[in-house]
Amino acid sequence: MPPKVEILAWMVIQERVATKSILISKNIVLNDLSCPLCSLCLETPNHLFLHCKFSWTVWSHILDWWHFFWVCPPSVGGMASWWFDSSFRNLKKHVWEACFFAIIWSLWIMRNRIIFQNVTSSLEEVVDLIKYRVTMWMKVKFDIKVYSIEDFKGYLDGIRLLKL
Repeated sequence: MPPKVEILAWMVIQERVATKSILISKNIVLNDLSCPLCSLCLETPNHLFLHCKFSWTVWSHILDWWHFFWVCPPSVGGMASWWFDSSFRNLKKHVWEACFFAIIWSLWIMRNRIIFQNVTSSLEEVVDLIKYRVTMWMKVKFDIKVYSIEDFKGYLDGIRLLKL
């Protein structure tokens, strides 16, 4: 993953990313404290990246893509512990781990677009963008030229069988 994505994920896991709750704790005055994705709760790292209904649905779609059922953990750190404790091997493990980073990155980008540009995206657009990011990261990392982006993204089950 790009280093800035890994750094963001680390900051989210440590609950140090500049969400509204963190900004308030640093005495930065804000007009709106609610989550930009749902407008229902205070924007904390765990809410924004995991417990917000929109975020939870994004995680659910990606986990469904992997044929996983899940129970939402209390924190992003708990989610990361479960996520990176997988028994996947080879390319499958890299794709699985890239999904975690792509979800965090995509939610953060969407949040910032809403706040700073007043632009929103649908759930389907965000999930598709996550798959696209994972695809691009894996194609670059492994120099995969055999499959197109659409093949890689759309046929993950077949890609899982690759031996690299």
